[in-house]
Amino acid sequence: MFSFRAPLTALALVLCGSASTAHAGARVTLDAPNGLETQAITAAPGGGFALVAQELVPYDGGTDPRVHVFRYEDNGRLRWERVIDRRGPQIARAITYGPGEILYVAGLDGSELTENGYQSMLVGFGPGGDVVKDDVFGEPAPAEDFLSGIGLAPSGDFFVSGRLKATPEGTADMQVMQLTGDGDIVWSLTEKNGSKESYPIVVSGPSGSFVVGTFENRRVFVSRIDAATGSIAKFAGFTTERRCAVAQATTLPDGGLVLGINLSHGENEARLVRISGGGEVIWDVKVPGKSTIADITRLPSGVVVVAGTSDDPEALTAQAWLKAYDETGTEIGEILPEMAGQTRAGGVTSDRDGGVYFAYSPVDESIPAQPVPVIVERIRVD
Repeated sequence: MFSFRAPLTALALVLCGSASTAHAGARVTLDAPNGLETQAITAAPGGGFALVAQELVPYDGGTDPRVHVFRYEDNGRLRWERVIDRRGPQIARAITYGPGEILYVAGLDGSELTENGYQSMLVGFGPGGDVVKDDVFGEPAPAEDFLSGIGLAPSGDFFVSGRLKATPEGTADMQVMQLTGDGDIVWSLTEKNGSKESYPIVVSGPSGSFVVGTFENRRVFVSRIDAATGSIAKFAGFTTERRCAVAQATTLPDGGLVLGINLSHGENEARLVRISGGGEVIWDVKVPGKSTIADITRLPSGVVVVAGTSDDPEALTAQAWLKAYDETGTEIGEILPEMAGQTRAGGVTSDRDGGVYFAYSPVDESIPAQPVPVIVERIRVD
């Protein structure tokens, strides 16, 4: 179901099947009446994956985002699907698993919509898909609260990040909080970051937890979270030549990180940046072509796998891909969907066997456009 576009050195990307599936490498197709767009994907405890996707539901005068949450086993079978379907828009930006195999979904809630105001959303689903937590909180209007990052803290609590934006005009301040599994706030801080659209993310690993985002649209920052003091401290930062956004990041064993960054205001450009355990930029690699990064994940071997899309502005075409990079920032492999027509990457996460789950969607070119599904392939990495 995939074809190689270039010879691979030290890495092979091939389909991984299961004795429980109808045939090796069968696609998993996730659909909804109005189509879906991947928002986040993560590996699930015991194997398989969880994915949140957005459906745009029409109403008189516009559309409202609705959140679908899926949990699949590693044999490709659906364990459960749930819909966050309240009044007003619902948007999910980040997911993670916590103790007890509870899947937490963080984002924006519009069910208590007042003039120019939204609130933050945190929903927890148990192993069987039962809702065990459903919190909506934040500043009253006129303001937008929006959780955009979530990561597991060493204590079993959660670090969440997001933005607090005065509406209808104003810059977005950054919020960072520690929440208990019950959704109680342990501590919270707000920092000015001078960006109208800023969605900081949280990444956690054995070497620590970090909040990563942009300041004044062109300055990338990485701050280390200190749970003991309820604070964050500058860890690394650099400035890009154009407006940028951090797509995703992953922690490294030496205490550093790899960041996936997209530059805009001109032709699409995507970059991978390696930060050392001391906070220095070790390498900065441009992804070939006019590309955007959707997601990145790190394998136990140290290989970083990147999901992205290349756009051809002249031909108006899009092509999803997976690229693999070694610890020096050298591209060592690429794989493309064999699906006919255009495709766009949605996300990637590792599986328990050292491979990845790759989510992407076809691009519909009909007029009017038809709903498109999310497709997930399981890829073995040798």
